[in-house]
Amino acid sequence: MLELDFAFLNMMAHNRQGLAARKYFLDRLAPFLYSPRIEHLIYFGDLGVKGCNIFIPLGEGNFKQLEAGNRALMLGKSEVILREYDINKLAADRSLKNTLAATRVEFPLFFGDQFINALAAVLVRQVLELRDIKKLILIGDMPELMPLLENLSAYQLPISVQNINPTHSETTAYQLLYAKGLAVTNSYISPQSWKKDDLIMLFESRYKRMTMASPQRFYIELTDDSQGLAPSLEMALSLAGLDNRLKTLAPILESCLYAQAGISKTNTERKELDYCMLNNGEDVKMLIARGDEMGIWEPFLFNRPAGFLDKGIGGLYNTIKD
Repeated sequence: MLELDFAFLNMMAHNRQGLAARKYFLDRLAPFLYSPRIEHLIYFGDLGVKGCNIFIPLGEGNFKQLEAGNRALMLGKSEVILREYDINKLAADRSLKNTLAATRVEFPLFFGDQFINALAAVLVRQVLELRDIKKLILIGDMPELMPLLENLSAYQLPISVQNINPTHSETTAYQLLYAKGLAVTNSYISPQSWKKDDLIMLFESRYKRMTMASPQRFYIELTDDSQGLAPSLEMALSLAGLDNRLKTLAPILESCLYAQAGISKTNTERKELDYCMLNNGEDVKMLIARGDEMGIWEPFLFNRPAGFLDKGIGGLYNTIKD
C-alpha cells in the first residue's frame, strides 16, 4: 500500500447538467455513482512529501442540492479512503469552505486559513529585512486576520486593516485593543492615502481592483487566486492535474504542517480550535516554526541581495506600475 502524507478533496469546476442534476436523481444516485475516489497522486519533491487527490465527481451546486444525510455519507466515504491510507486529516479546496463546513464530519478538515496567516508573517519578516517599511496595510476581513495581527504586532509598526465594511469589525478591533493591547486601525479601503514606504497585503480577490487604484505601491497578494508564489510546488500540482492556485496549495501545506506538529483532532474539536485561533496567534507561531523545520517557506522566498525589492520583480512581490 502507498504511504501518503496528505489527502486533498475537491469537486468538479462545473455542475452536472440535465437529468442527472435533478435533486430526485442526485439524492438516489450520488452515493453510488458519484462517490469520492482517488483521482491523482501528488508529490512535492522539494519537501519530500506525497499525497493524493480525493475527487467527488459533482459540482459544488450539485453537492449543495443533496440531502444533509447524503452529503455526510459522501464525506464519510472520503473518510474510508483516509483510513485506508492511514491519513487522519483532509485538506479541502478553499472555495468549498462554506459548503463543507455546513456538513458534519468526524475527521478534521483544513482549508488553509492559518497557513496563509503564517505565510504572510514569514513574508513580512523577509521584507522587513530587505526594505524600510513604515506601515503595514492589510486588505481583508479583520476576524480572519486576528492571528496574523497578533504576530505582526511584535514589529511595533502601525497596522491598518482595510475593507469595504469596517463597521462590521469594530467589535473585533475593540477586543484587540482591550484584550491584547494591540492598537490596529480599522477603515475603508483608501488607496489614495497609501505611501511608498507602506507594505500593502491583499487577502481578498474581491478587493483587487480597488487596490490597483494606487500606482507605485508595494504589495504582496495572498488571495485564493494567487499564482506564482512557489513555482516548484505549483508545478507539482499542475503535473497532478490540479488547479495550482493558493486555494489548493494552502490547505495541503497547512495539513502537512499540522501533521508534522502531531496535532490530530476530530472535526468538532477542530471547530473549537478554530475559535481559539481567532483569539490568539499561537497556531501561527507554531506553523512558522514547523515550516522553518520542514523547509516549507523556502519555495516562497527570494534569496536575493538587499534592494532587489525596489526594482519590482513580479510574481510574489509586486510594485504596481502605471
